[in-house]
Amino acid sequence: MKRILSLAAKYANALFLSLPPSNRERARSQLYELSEIASDAELSEFLFDPTLSAERKASILLSFVQKPLKQIERLVSLLVSMKRLELLADIEISFGARLLFESNRIDVEIDSPVELGTEEREEILKKVKEITGMEGVLKVNLNPNLIAGYVIRFRDEVIDTSLSGRLKRVSQELGSDPREVNE
Repeated sequence: MKRILSLAAKYANALFLSLPPSNRERARSQLYELSEIASDAELSEFLFDPTLSAERKASILLSFVQKPLKQIERLVSLLVSMKRLELLADIEISFGARLLFESNRIDVEIDSPVELGTEEREEILKKVKEITGMEGVLKVNLNPNLIAGYVIRFRDEVIDTSLSGRLKRVSQELGSDPREVNE
């Protein structure tokens, strides 16, 4: 698995360096579209059909993207011809991470029981900027299983302010120490 991610990162890095900065967001969007399309079970089965030529496979896949960049066309053709189309999703992830890093931004994922208001979003982004020095790009996941508060993830950090998280920590603390009985 690690080798596959490393290989995908190499493809993503080569694509990133081949693009002018003005086309990088567009390339990310096109990679995302292609990744979603290639993950479709029926289309995937069709694309892995050995009787179909590599050029035809690339052409079919690229037909789903409006005005694909030349670099994206070359990448898809290369992946198809090298039988590495399964790397597309990991390339998209690696490319997006590099794009965020280069623009001094960071992905911030939040699990919340309810939709966050503007003030809450701004406060979280402000705190992330204090910690990382980078602008946060929010992705909010609604999780009705959380009880009050939220869970924030960025880089390798997890900040759990939910009541359920606090209860878990209290439970662990109570279960780990021997108790004294005072009479």
